[in-house]
Amino acid sequence: MHRDMKKRCGQSNLDFRLMSMRFALRDRLHPPMEILREAGVLPGMKILDFGCGPGGFSLAAARLVGPRGFVYALDIHPLAVESVRKSAERQGFGNTRAVLGESTNDVPDGQFDMALLYDVLHDLPEPSGTFVELHRVLKDRGVLSVSDRHVREASILSIVTGEGHFRLAQRSPRTFQFDRTETSEATT
Repeated sequence: MHRDMKKRCGQSNLDFRLMSMRFALRDRLHPPMEILREAGVLPGMKILDFGCGPGGFSLAAARLVGPRGFVYALDIHPLAVESVRKSAERQGFGNTRAVLGESTNDVPDGQFDMALLYDVLHDLPEPSGTFVELHRVLKDRGVLSVSDRHVREASILSIVTGEGHFRLAQRSPRTFQFDRTETSEATT
């Protein structure tokens, strides 16, 4: 792993494994499939899982979008990417790509129907830069789905909508869905 990325990752392999065990318990109590259905994930969609972690949501999304859809799982921790790759292969998902990185710079504009930002918002060093990138890679009618138990509801709304790239579309019991705004709205 590149030294700068390792520094920004800030999580040891042991910490990642412990987090993965907590997420496995979370996923049993709150199945990702149910949360993704609530968020509006449908067959054929292209999904970006930004900060995918061990892949609970990436793999559930791969199942929901089916063979005509696609999941791009991005994380800064090499064990996260390895976990998603191995699990996708073991489960026979050819519609999943796990990528080590911290940005979507290599992704062309307007590629995704939905971006997932689940349990990541509290860890973003510069949320505004992330929202610019997510705005760029989402299709015109793309949706940003956000859930973070570490951040209060009012703060989520303020952080995500603050610079005008997204507007609240729907508040579900476990997630917020934000519509991508038009470029002119985001720059004014």
